[in-house]
Amino acid sequence: MMSDQFILYGATVERSTDGTTWEAIPECKSIAVPAVETDYQEATSLDSPDGFKEYVKGLKDAGVISLSCGYTPAGYEQQLSDQAETAAIYYRTTLPPAPSQSSGDVFEFRGFPTPQPEGSDVGGIVGMTISIRTTGGVDWTRGTAAGA
Repeated sequence: MMSDQFILYGATVERSTDGTTWEAIPECKSIAVPAVETDYQEATSLDSPDGFKEYVKGLKDAGVISLSCGYTPAGYEQQLSDQAETAAIYYRTTLPPAPSQSSGDVFEFRGFPTPQPEGSDVGGIVGMTISIRTTGGVDWTRGTAAGA
């Protein structure tokens, strides 16, 4: 059986201030997909069986993610404008389709960006990292199966 894995090339990372009109984040070199973590609250009591700690699920958090990009004046301006917004920015990452798909998986979330230009080599390309403090949940939509 052939593998269903694929390379990242062809993925898109977009942003929006309203969730309907999307614009690409220029020169992305990575994807933005938050990992959701759950806090666990200790609920141990004098009655806990066999002296083991007990936990209950608490709140979820998608944390802070980093998006690696090439620096461009337009990209930096876009991110400074987004950083100045009061409301969280909408983000959408679309993966290329796997061999078994006709369209790729899509991840959507909201967050507050902080752009940071980077360069540590006099002969190297200037980069930019966008740190995104996520807020709320992460939606995943599975891509369409090939032939569907």
